[in-house]
Amino acid sequence: MMKKIFLALTVAITFNTAQAYFTVNETAEIMPENFYKIGIAPQLLISDGGGFNVGVYADMHLFDDVDGRITFGAGKTDFWTQASMKWVPFPDVDRQPAMGLRGAIGYARDEELNFVNLQVAPIISKKADTRYGNMIPYIALPITYVSTKDASFTASQFTVGAEWFPRDDRHVGAELNLNMNKSISSISVFCSFPFEGSTGYIKH
Repeated sequence: MMKKIFLALTVAITFNTAQAYFTVNETAEIMPENFYKIGIAPQLLISDGGGFNVGVYADMHLFDDVDGRITFGAGKTDFWTQASMKWVPFPDVDRQPAMGLRGAIGYARDEELNFVNLQVAPIISKKADTRYGNMIPYIALPITYVSTKDASFTASQFTVGAEWFPRDDRHVGAELNLNMNKSISSISVFCSFPFEGSTGYIKH
């Protein structure tokens, strides 16, 4: 009995660490056709003992209202990878914000445990013109089902962030994730570098 209790506590504690990397780090905007981005996203954990992760990602426009992303990372969580698709049937038009859904499947390894996760995240964003350039604030609600060999959990977070476009050749953003259930709170920043299929890197 005590062994089962110890195992359950170990999985629960490690679970919080292993899913600490969960971030959105993107708005509800859809990229133009034949458009790509690569980026880096450091993450500072501000709960459950703290820590630091860093991820790299690649985005591409897939079709119609759908973009795709592949992410790899490491740090406080030993290793993770995730593939996601973002579908935005309602674009940012006039006073209407962009509204969509982001789905992802991922794998993580932390210490001796392997994690498989499925995530869905409603996401809303709205363009804003500022004196410092264009900015796109966004909010999201990531809900993630995580499965290990011995247990499974459903985690949820509230996400708020913004992406800023100071130059054509780089986009920067910041994000705050707040733990709602069996998750962790964190602050992350991200920087993307855009490419166009026929001309390559988009220089300022």
